[in-house]
Amino acid sequence: MENALVILCGGNSTRMGTDKALLPFGDTCLIEYLVRKFQPYFSRIYLSVKIKGDYSHLKLPVTEIPDIYPNQGPMSGIFSGLSMIDEECAFFMSVDTPFLEPKTGLALLSELGDADICTLEGKASYLETATAAYSKNCITTIGKCLLLHQLTFNTLREKCSTRYVTEAAIAEAAPTPIDIQYYNLDTRDNYYHALRILSGIVPPDSSQALIEYFKDTRDLFLHTTPVISFVAKPGTIMTPLIERLLPLLAREGLKVVHLIKEDSSVVFKNVFFEPTLENLSSSLSGADLVLTENFGADAPNKIEILQKYWSETPLSDEKDLIAVFADFPYHAETTLPVFDLNKPKNIVTFLREYLGRQ
Repeated sequence: MENALVILCGGNSTRMGTDKALLPFGDTCLIEYLVRKFQPYFSRIYLSVKIKGDYSHLKLPVTEIPDIYPNQGPMSGIFSGLSMIDEECAFFMSVDTPFLEPKTGLALLSELGDADICTLEGKASYLETATAAYSKNCITTIGKCLLLHQLTFNTLREKCSTRYVTEAAIAEAAPTPIDIQYYNLDTRDNYYHALRILSGIVPPDSSQALIEYFKDTRDLFLHTTPVISFVAKPGTIMTPLIERLLPLLAREGLKVVHLIKEDSSVVFKNVFFEPTLENLSSSLSGADLVLTENFGADAPNKIEILQKYWSETPLSDEKDLIAVFADFPYHAETTLPVFDLNKPKNIVTFLREYLGRQ
């Protein structure tokens, strides 16, 4: 059976600030690095792109597939890919996971069987990636999810027949640690870390990826956990809202750390273990999401909280926010999402979908 690979390259790369596929990586650019790495294992390689011809100047031995539904995140790329490829199934991965092993893809394809999707069993951050083997059988379900704007992979996998493979089973095929394989180049910090990882791999194209540069590989992943920052007018009490969200997020399978800035100190809440120095560090790297409050205007991914009679207009420009949570009917001047503070379940749904688009 021929093995097909689809590399998702159509993201906006907003936080990176430049097209991730063209970032220098080793002696070439990132997309060419991946094509070279996977070509010996996959008979057909496709690139999911925004516009056909985006990477034609690289003259790679690939077929480009443009998005049918633009600006709908990686799920749109999977829909377009499955609709256009000749094969009945394919392994899909993101261009910003350079340390993913070809044998991991082959292992997931081999376990797909009659299921719609075959993916890694594990923590929520693995399940919210596009990385998986997909069958054409799930095209209709993906199309419905896109039309309903249900863009999280957790939702998709609940709607489809999904088979889960354990980390132990993947390790038999590709011994590279899963945290390294799923390491994601979301920001420039992540990219710089990846270059350091690359410099320590011996040899660069081996599945026996040995990290020699670091004594403790947890240091590599301190900056990979998504952060959502709550901001508000001084005097606004935010902690009770966030504490209402924590159990709801936990039910979704998310490990969440809550950080509160107080003057020059930081309060570290919702730690997974006894709060030793080592455990504080590992809680950050092991979390699926970090929620912060009072970290100021430079905090990433800001959500502003508005309260009737106290703060009825955002202090931040709407273009600098990802959402507004208000306890009164606030009407945004732009398409900024607005949510009712008294309906935390809707807020949790938004947070899950937002993470799924990153």
